[in-house]
Amino acid sequence: MKKDIKEEPVPCEICGYPVIHNEYGFYQNCPKCGWRRGCDNTVLEQQWGIGYPMLVSLSHAREQYKQGLPFKADFDEFIQGLFFYSEMLFDYQGATCEVFLKGDEKSDIIVFCCTEFQQEYFSEKDFREKANIHGKCLKDIWDEVQDPRYM
Repeated sequence: MKKDIKEEPVPCEICGYPVIHNEYGFYQNCPKCGWRRGCDNTVLEQQWGIGYPMLVSLSHAREQYKQGLPFKADFDEFIQGLFFYSEMLFDYQGATCEVFLKGDEKSDIIVFCCTEFQQEYFSEKDFREKANIHGKCLKDIWDEVQDPRYM
């Protein structure tokens, strides 16, 4: 006999619209604002400053919603996601770019690449300050980046 899964409506964390939550901890994507909630964002939010599965922290997502903006991780959330997931992607001007950690826990190298280039950085600070696409610093063109995500 198949067991019925208990489901209940709960308010969306962003807009308050009712979304379905089931006994296994899964949430329906919000049909009103589009927020996708993972099983439990509390730990990720508190320890890493990111949300799952959207990377955007809950507080940042609420700000974006209030301003009528789409949910998008900022540069800091993207880097925090990099150190949590170890590999990230984003799209820029039709190309998909990849950022990943290579090495061991004591000496991670940050690799930033796409089909046209590969760059390596030996510290988070260097990556933040020097990562670039055709001479344009990534941090300065972040508003033009699309769909920052984990792999």
